[in-house]
Amino acid sequence: MNNNYRRGYAFELRVKRSLEKRGYFVVRSSGSHGPADLLAVSKDGAILAIQCKLDGYLPPKEFRKLLVLAARYPVTPYLASKNEKGRVSLKVLK
Repeated sequence: MNNNYRRGYAFELRVKRSLEKRGYFVVRSSGSHGPADLLAVSKDGAILAIQCKLDGYLPPKEFRKLLVLAARYPVTPYLASKNEKGRVSLKVLK
């Protein structure tokens, strides 16, 4: 397992725990190359499709995959990254 993979994996788990603390049920899409790293469901049924990027950069191809997912299914696409204070930051993608 290379260092970048480990850092990305650790960040995905951090985002997952953060969402679970907020009351979401979260599933990690381990090892997949799908459009989302995490799927989170709120108690009211809202579904978040989340791509996790430590540096906050989402390549255009991955951005488009998330938008296609959101067009086909009732999910809201998000980018999870670290803010300047090192905390998890979630941004809705449009």
